[in-house]
Amino acid sequence: MNKKRFLSIALILVILLSSFQLGFAVDLDNLTEYEMNITLNTKIHTVEGEQKVIFTNTYNTDLNNLVFHLYPNSYESYETLPAIGGMYLMEGEEIPKLTEEQKGYIKVENVHINDKKVKYTDDNQILKINMDKPLKKGEKAEIKIEFTIKIPEGYHRFHHLEGIYSLTNWYPILSIYNEKDRKWDENPFNPIGESNYSHVSNYNVEITVPKNMVIAPTGTIIEEKENGANKTVSIRAEKVRDFVVFMSDKYKVKTKKVDDIKISNYYIVEEGKKDSKTADMVLDEVAKTVRFMNKTIGKYPYDELKIAETYLGGGAMEYPQAIQMGRYWDMEDINIEESAPFLIEAAVHETIHQWWYVTVGNNEFKEPFLDESLTVFTTAYYFEKEYGKNHENGIDFAIRNSIYPSNIIPLNSKVDEFKNWGDYGEAIYTRGPAFFEALKQNVGEEKFIEILKTYFEKYKFKNATIEGLLDIIDKVAGKDIKNSMEEAVTQPNYFPNDIELTQEEQEAYYRNHQKRYLRESEKRNGLIIGSIALRALDGENVIIVKPEYLSERDLMNFEGFTQMLLSDRMSGYDSKMKIKEEKDLTKEDKQSNLILIGYPIKHSVIKEMNPELPIKLDEETININEISIRNENVTGSFIAENPNNKDKLILVIFLYEDIDFEKNLSNDEAIIYESSLYRYDPMYSNDKQFIINTKDMEIQGKYK
Repeated sequence: MNKKRFLSIALILVILLSSFQLGFAVDLDNLTEYEMNITLNTKIHTVEGEQKVIFTNTYNTDLNNLVFHLYPNSYESYETLPAIGGMYLMEGEEIPKLTEEQKGYIKVENVHINDKKVKYTDDNQILKINMDKPLKKGEKAEIKIEFTIKIPEGYHRFHHLEGIYSLTNWYPILSIYNEKDRKWDENPFNPIGESNYSHVSNYNVEITVPKNMVIAPTGTIIEEKENGANKTVSIRAEKVRDFVVFMSDKYKVKTKKVDDIKISNYYIVEEGKKDSKTADMVLDEVAKTVRFMNKTIGKYPYDELKIAETYLGGGAMEYPQAIQMGRYWDMEDINIEESAPFLIEAAVHETIHQWWYVTVGNNEFKEPFLDESLTVFTTAYYFEKEYGKNHENGIDFAIRNSIYPSNIIPLNSKVDEFKNWGDYGEAIYTRGPAFFEALKQNVGEEKFIEILKTYFEKYKFKNATIEGLLDIIDKVAGKDIKNSMEEAVTQPNYFPNDIELTQEEQEAYYRNHQKRYLRESEKRNGLIIGSIALRALDGENVIIVKPEYLSERDLMNFEGFTQMLLSDRMSGYDSKMKIKEEKDLTKEDKQSNLILIGYPIKHSVIKEMNPELPIKLDEETININEISIRNENVTGSFIAENPNNKDKLILVIFLYEDIDFEKNLSNDEAIIYESSLYRYDPMYSNDKQFIINTKDMEIQGKYK
């Protein structure tokens, strides 16, 4: 081929590809402007009004029609309802009908283009407006849409309930035109996952509400004007891909500033109830997350972020400059430095969505992996960096320990290709985040963060694609890495087994998990049988006292029981629990953490301590708080402070001496079988202070 001709063709291709990419992205100098004037009716739970949309055709083609999404119509039936986590029916159960109160929808009343009334169709969540003449590139159109919205009662993203209003995905929003396919995006809001897809735009909104309403919107409140019993609130939002409003007369607001960003938490306070610490905890964690993301990925491009408590069920949800939470619960006694409860994890997750979806957008219907899986990964990365590698919500435990091989469709699948929320969750929330951990391990943490920073800067205020992410991986990490990650995201059954926890890491995870579990149980219940296990896991020495006298049967049980405690690599007991003969115990030993196993009337240490124990083990009775149990064929276990050293604990596991065991066994009257000792494992009997087993029943509880 002639060299000059080759260069000319190459140049033409570059120009064409460049113009295609520019057309597919939003033109930040010609953003669509939304001007809304709406009124909330709290008696019949509707929104009425109109919006004017000033749209400039920035596409490289003439437009013969315009398309808007009408997402509220997804709330018209049970089958199309976009419920977080899904709607589950028993096998054979009929699909229920929504009541009129539960239904939500939008009714378009009139449409004008450039002040001229035009025809339109309204079907399957799509408003399609035909143009009298094609709208050419660079030309503007002013579209006025009058509408009435019915707000559904319920617990979904778009709802009202008990004075709380959540207006999300609620107004006619302009679709995106795909120049390659020469089609507008007409995907409905799918019942599984999310389906948001829009360009960033500017909004000027005036909303009239009862004057006692507190409003948490996307953007900034510019002005409030009272008019009798109502007020009109003026709001401005710039470069946002959606607009939401949360409202209630029950809201109180707490505010914090981070890196010149105002973060406000709108939380519900019922009449006569006091504030809890939960609102502060959520606000603090969101502030930490914003600071972390600013430093790690890139500066949040807006000056306000709002958190709104609502009646949302099943999770939380992200929107531009706003986070929708479900109802708060009292977290006053919860320590999040080792394990974050769902409410905190959800707040962090939705905050990170402010980077992945709000700032860097994508087609959530077509490529949910891109924002959702990356957000799950980054959430785990945040907890690891903020609280340490062993945090329950960190990468090791939330991602690496959660993956297992199973059949899944490719990570780049569309939301309507998943059969149910379970399939979607496994691919997008479990295997998808593992993709990013595998990438991090392959390229190293420094280069991985460079990939994310580059991705953020390149696609800020634009809509990214998986292909675009792979191109950045190619530029930063090289062709081989890009090719392997492309295969990972496009092939079914993706499973990166090379990132699974090692055996040593699994053991450390199990021990830390057990410690957290026991510590939380002890915090709730006070001293518990599991407290002796917690002392061992925390590094204190525990002596298991081997009694001087045991029957042959009980000796075998004792050896099996202690061998289980000492040889379980996952428990971590082996280095802190030691066996010592009863006859060899020193005075110093008797001041240690002890596990005493044996017959109360023959075990010298139990007999010695018995007068000071909370449960008295006499030959004829067992006494608990002045309640007596006849000591006939009774076994049990209880925890207590060591009478010789109140800083240490003793666990007493008392047996009964069955002289006629073989006879009783043959007569099928035996009470305690060879496995009986295992029921007193301190790791699992962790929420009570004593367990007593008689012939007829088991008694559990607390003596104080």
